[in-house]
Amino acid sequence: MIAVDRADRAPRVPVVSRPAPVRGRVFVQRDRCKGCELCIEFCPTSVLSRSKDFNARGYHYPIAAAGCINCRLCVTVCPEYAIFSVAAGSRGAAGAAAAANAGGQA
Repeated sequence: MIAVDRADRAPRVPVVSRPAPVRGRVFVQRDRCKGCELCIEFCPTSVLSRSKDFNARGYHYPIAAAGCINCRLCVTVCPEYAIFSVAAGSRGAAGAAAAANAGGQA
């Protein structure tokens, strides 16, 4: 084998850039929520937490803080389809916010 001096090589750089830390936004339709807290349990970044308020059905609904990575696990595990997420900066975010506000919380 030929010995190669590593000091002569150019440093390696990532092929793709690192994604932004906040990549999505979570919306909750609080009146659809039944308080099972599956979304809170499965959130990998702990963005979701239980609210102190009750919805019309008498359940604590989840509230979202900043830091969503748009993994959509909350959407997948919600049995009532009461939660959804959209990509940060997408055009659909304004419409999603209006839809969530019509029946819940953004």
